Amino acid sequence: MEHDIRDLFSKSESPKKELPKFHRKDFITKLDGMKNSKDKKKTYYFLKIAASILVLLFCGYFYQNTNSTPTKTAFEIQFEGIEKEYLINIDKEWNAFIEVANDTILIRKYKEKLKESDMEYKKITTQLKELPNNINVLESLIDNLQRRLQVIKDIKEHIKELNQKNTSNETIYL
Repeated sequence: MEHDIRDLFSKSESPKKELPKFHRKDFITKLDGMKNSKDKKKTYYFLKIAASILVLLFCGYFYQNTNSTPTKTAFEIQFEGIEKEYLINIDKEWNAFIEVANDTILIRKYKEKLKESDMEYKKITTQLKELPNNINVLESLIDNLQRRLQVIKDIKEHIKELNQKNTSNETIYL
């Protein structure tokens, strides 16, 4: 079974086929078609790169905006200081009122009024967060705080007057 390879190819057992007349033209058109498809792939490749760059830029912009803390203006800092001062004064006056008052019904009555004012205050603060530069919202917030503080001061003065009248009525005159 030893054969020489050169002899195998010199003897061709398969018949030779003749190529069709337009074979060359068909082959060239197919090659041109492959060039065009490669060009389309290149443009898609560049579009993919451009799209990925845009996605990265968008993600960076979104990340920067979500992680950046908004800086407060001098007005906002000053307003927060005033608001904090009013709230501290309201708490002080309320505690002083509770110390002076002996009537639990009176305390409960004014506590309910203050809760209503507090709920109104919370609504106004949410409006302030939505519209931070609206002067009407700021004025209504300050007005609410002033009313709460004034109510407590008035109650406290009224109780002091009542206590003074009770002590003066108990004195014995000779």
